Amino acid sequence: MRRLILALAFLLTMALAASTTTQPKQAVDFEKEIEPILKAKCQPCHFPGGKMYEKRPFDRPETIVALGEKLFTRIHDEKERALIRTFLAEQKRQGSPSAR
Repeated sequence: MRRLILALAFLLTMALAASTTTQPKQAVDFEKEIEPILKAKCQPCHFPGGKMYEKRPFDRPETIVALGEKLFTRIHDEKERALIRTFLAEQKRQGSPSAR
């Protein structure tokens, strides 16, 4: 009886472990996910040809990392903000020079 209980406990543990195992999330892709948000909110000024491009080019990840959440003056959608926060956190974890 004890072996049966141990075997059931083992199987239950394995089943729980298998059900909670998830695929690792892909890193946020700047060009595919972040840049389109910025283009929708900050173009033409912060993109090539714009009056702010030389000072703050938003087509460069390092600019976005340096600004951090200061970008949110024009980005109000919480899903977009969450995506940008995830990008910023990933850059910080990777030790991006701009993230310091």
